[in-house]
Amino acid sequence: MPRKKIPKGLREQYKKTMKRAINKKVGAITIIITEDTYDKAITAFNFAVSAIEMGIKVYMFFTARGINILRKSYKPRRAKWGEAPIGWKEFFIKRRGGATLGQLMYQAKDMGIQMNMCYSSMISTGLEEKMFINGIKILTMPEFLQNAIETDANFLIG
Repeated sequence: MPRKKIPKGLREQYKKTMKRAINKKVGAITIIITEDTYDKAITAFNFAVSAIEMGIKVYMFFTARGINILRKSYKPRRAKWGEAPIGWKEFFIKRRGGATLGQLMYQAKDMGIQMNMCYSSMISTGLEEKMFINGIKILTMPEFLQNAIETDANFLIG
């Protein structure tokens, strides 16, 4: 099958869109995490750290299996059988100069990202507050919803 030619001027149009500034001032965002796989966790923390570096207030809300990320004994799991082992992923991230999940979590905490956990999820799984890392705020669903309503954007990673 012959390769299609790129229409003339398309590349210039693309370059114009890349230079466009964000017109909306974003004050705060909420990132909701519902799963505890490595890829979802590292994605959530990458978003959070990037947003706070842009001057945006960040609230993270961990619910369902996502609360496991905040456990002191958290061991990341793969999303599916046959996926590359976590150790390999972290090795290549470090080798290429990126931040690993542990580094991003510490960075997020140091930068003042507010990490919240779902009270209902904690109770339903039989976990206790002492099993989680320090500095986590436990919220009921009405408290979370009030917080989410007041932010400018909500992102779901799950």
